[in-house]
Amino acid sequence: MKLSSVFTSAVVVALTLLLYGCGGDEGGGSGRSRTVADQEIDGFTLTQTREGSKVWSISADHALVFIDADRIEMMDLRVDFFDDDGEVRSTLTANEGVLARRTNDMEVTDNVVIYAADGTILTTDKLTWNERKGKVESDRPVRVTKGDDVMTGVGVEADPDLKNIKVKSDFRAFVRTPEGELVEEE
Repeated sequence: MKLSSVFTSAVVVALTLLLYGCGGDEGGGSGRSRTVADQEIDGFTLTQTREGSKVWSISADHALVFIDADRIEMMDLRVDFFDDDGEVRSTLTANEGVLARRTNDMEVTDNVVIYAADGTILTTDKLTWNERKGKVESDRPVRVTKGDDVMTGVGVEADPDLKNIKVKSDFRAFVRTPEGELVEEE
């Protein structure tokens, strides 16, 4: 009888060590979490309003909600930013993003593109949305295209509709010639 209780105790200890040793590594690479999500949602949608008016709306193919860590990790996402009349003023797309639930600040990465209603397009590989300032920001290389004009640089701060854009360093501007060639403006 004693031998079977020692054997049972050894099996329980071994299984416990095995479970603790294998758990908690759900995300692997690409900046995802190493803990198990509280909720996993396919077809995720979230809308931020202020005084009854939409500010932005996120939709993502897949989302992981981490309540204690105060974040939502999203894959293949789209953010529509709205003007005061409720019209979409720009759309941001990215492969991945993380939303801080308490502040509504967001960081998006991998194939980040903002399409403004006036046709302006901003591309980069990483961008943040600062909810308090109402600005998108990046410290990475950016490219902004408006009609035939292109500007590049490192780092940006802009309104989501890309009407007010500040490139922080290495600013270069290009114009398209009638022949279709991009030429740096001097």
